[in-house]
Amino acid sequence: LPPPLPTTLDASIAAGLVKQHGRLQPLDERQAVLCDASIERVQPSWRPALDAALAEWLALPKEVTGLSLIAVYARGSIVRGLALEGISDVDTLGFATVSHSDADSELKAWQSRGSERARRMRSAYPFCSGLEMRLVCVPERSSLGGWLRGDAAAPASLADTQLRALDAFRLASQAVCLHGSDLVPRLPPPVPRPRLVLEQSADLARASRAVAALAVQGSSDKALAVARWAAKRALRAGMELAAADYGAFSRDLLPCHRAISAVLGQPAGTRSLLVLQLACMPEEEVARHGGGEAVAARLVHAAGRLAQACDTYHLARHFSQPLFAFEQLPETPPLPPALLSAAASFAVAPAATSSATAPSGFESVQAALSEERGRWARRAVVA
Repeated sequence: LPPPLPTTLDASIAAGLVKQHGRLQPLDERQAVLCDASIERVQPSWRPALDAALAEWLALPKEVTGLSLIAVYARGSIVRGLALEGISDVDTLGFATVSHSDADSELKAWQSRGSERARRMRSAYPFCSGLEMRLVCVPERSSLGGWLRGDAAAPASLADTQLRALDAFRLASQAVCLHGSDLVPRLPPPVPRPRLVLEQSADLARASRAVAALAVQGSSDKALAVARWAAKRALRAGMELAAADYGAFSRDLLPCHRAISAVLGQPAGTRSLLVLQLACMPEEEVARHGGGEAVAARLVHAAGRLAQACDTYHLARHFSQPLFAFEQLPETPPLPPALLSAAASFAVAPAATSSATAPSGFESVQAALSEERGRWARRAVVA
């Protein structure tokens, strides 16, 4: 059996399982997250790595025919001044439009070289864990393309699917524009809402399958990376649920746990602590707890139990009341006179009705019902 883990957060920090790291972002009067990212917050040792990432972006238009680079953002720990050597990567996001019909193959070729770019980053800056360059590229003449360019004819607001494609929430709450037109002033305020909690079931199922497959292949490091991804999603889903009552938001794992414990209560708090411990566990502790494969499996299971607690809280908070009360329904409308008359003629005393007359009464009711159905169908078409 693996050694027991501490049962409190303070003991976990004292034991070196969890770093005292992260920062809350307050909410404004609209309940929107106040962005705390800026170029001035970037630690000096990380600035050259950020410049190298931007140089990679500026080379993109030369590699893809007809591509116009609209904007480039850095987001996450580096621009919030919270980068950790050996853990943080350079996380960037680019927006572009493309006019050339044959650009797909060139875009795929550029994306396939992502691991090569990450290797260059790690080689030049060994303290950096990698480079993420997420590209949002849309046709120049599309509605979203017009919005990115700021065309006067483009819609002023975007649909939810388009906002998700832009990763608008993170862009407005944790990012800094490094190049081009700043899109954030045209985005809606970043108000935390239950988003990740709605995706947890699919996320955990995918992570569970991936961890099992990687374990078979003997790739314990990759299995642990996948499990940590699922754990981060679970903790951040809980933060989304807690933010409004907590008065602040964060994607940093320690503040997420504290918010979950304070707002969601038990058992979410205890389950959240276990997820935090396993997700942040140093390499030597991973070895003591059975290695990457064992910790990954345990972490996915723990994230699933935390997700269940978050689901329970979410349902109790938002769906505990019935969607409507029957007293609110309108009174049943009276039956049409033709139907009442037909029913009356059919419901006479059996002794006064011969078997020969019964079918005609039944047929009259059927005819009246058919007429009534037709009337309602015509009304529905008009509506």
